[in-house]
Amino acid sequence: MKKLWFLPLAFILVFSLSACTEDVSVGSSSSDSSAASSSKAPKEKIHKQAKLNFSNTSAQQTTKVDSAEIRDVTDLNLVDNEFDQVKYALLVHMSVSNKAPDAASTYPSQGHVVLADGTQIEGLVGADVNIDDAFKDGEIANGATVSGYVVFPLKEDQAEKFTKGSFKFSVLAGDEMFTEKNYTVDMAF
Repeated sequence: MKKLWFLPLAFILVFSLSACTEDVSVGSSSSDSSAASSSKAPKEKIHKQAKLNFSNTSAQQTTKVDSAEIRDVTDLNLVDNEFDQVKYALLVHMSVSNKAPDAASTYPSQGHVVLADGTQIEGLVGADVNIDDAFKDGEIANGATVSGYVVFPLKEDQAEKFTKGSFKFSVLAGDEMFTEKNYTVDMAF
């Protein structure tokens, strides 16, 4: 009789543990995708890449922007500046090298992207804290180079329709004049 009592308890335990492992898996979206796929055909994820060849040296700072990519970033668990979940993002890879005698500073995540239709997308503030290879906003010491990705959250329709845009940001040089250089980098996918 005791064995029969144990059997239902064992089934309950097995089902509880199997449900628990699905919920705690990092980056797993199997429960979301199965619900979506039962109601409509699964959409292909949006992924676009552009090779950029932007380089400018001004006031002993060399600023380069070498690539841009639009991709699904749900695995990063990002929220935009209005605290909405970010599904797609534009990732712009850049670097700044400082050869001036004093520190330079730049905050490209406070820059913006202007889409072909005139829509302005603000950078994802704080991404440099949450993403290891994000561009670290702030000072760039003499002789140092800082590189990484600047993140711009996109809505799904913006990610789909994005064909052309401009990345706009500035660098405050570490020269005697504290020269401010404003940049516009055009990109096309």
